[in-house]
Amino acid sequence: MTDNLQTTRYKQCVHCLEQKPVSDFLRRTGRRSGTGSRRGACRNCRKVRSRISTPIMLHAADADQQAGKPAAPLYAPELAAAELVSQPAVVAAGPAAVSESAAMAAPAAAPRRPRPSKSSARTGGFGKPRPRPLPANYSPTDVTLLRTTRKGTVWMRGKTDKGRRWHQEIELELAVTLVKERAAVIVNRTTIRRLFSNKDFRSYILTRDNYTCHFCGQYGDTIDHMLPRAKGGHTTPDNCVVACNECNQSKADKDIEEFMREL
Repeated sequence: MTDNLQTTRYKQCVHCLEQKPVSDFLRRTGRRSGTGSRRGACRNCRKVRSRISTPIMLHAADADQQAGKPAAPLYAPELAAAELVSQPAVVAAGPAAVSESAAMAAPAAAPRRPRPSKSSARTGGFGKPRPRPLPANYSPTDVTLLRTTRKGTVWMRGKTDKGRRWHQEIELELAVTLVKERAAVIVNRTTIRRLFSNKDFRSYILTRDNYTCHFCGQYGDTIDHMLPRAKGGHTTPDNCVVACNECNQSKADKDIEEFMREL
């Protein structure tokens, strides 16, 4: 017989602070809600709060009506509280019930937004330290402005041939080289931006050198590194030139002085 008995569960309302059955509370429907989780307001408090939050339309004065001004809605929760206090049943109950009804009818004060601390203001509120601002008359190619992050690296960002943004962490030495050789510009003290995507860089070098081989002067449509990448060269406008297919294959990873002597 005891197996058939169902124990009634109770929950405290966050507004009236009374213990009421769980059936008086709405179920939570969030994705992370548990199977038995309920909301904080009971059925009676929900009715009272919904009646208070309903906008009370007040008509304007006779002069305003004659002037043709539209009546504006006025949200007056204090009027609803006054109505609850003026009810005879509440007055007969005594001053304690009046204060309790007024407190229940009063709208809940909006939570004050916490002021950001000095540390969060320095980090931008997301834990990531905000770099120091650059001078007003700074040059985007002044490598003396670059600083590393706490990880000892510099951020580099750019766009792919299809326009998608990308970013990666590089060493400070590489960032200085890219800025000096006009492949990137300084965004802030810890970030640089690549000026060309792969497709745009190839088009820029071919157009700049007028499709002319840097070594033999013939027609060329390939790009060669003057300082080979195997020896520390980078893909920058100052280190890349147009070369014909024959010269590009003959030079391979040789230095430009050595290759020019062989020619």
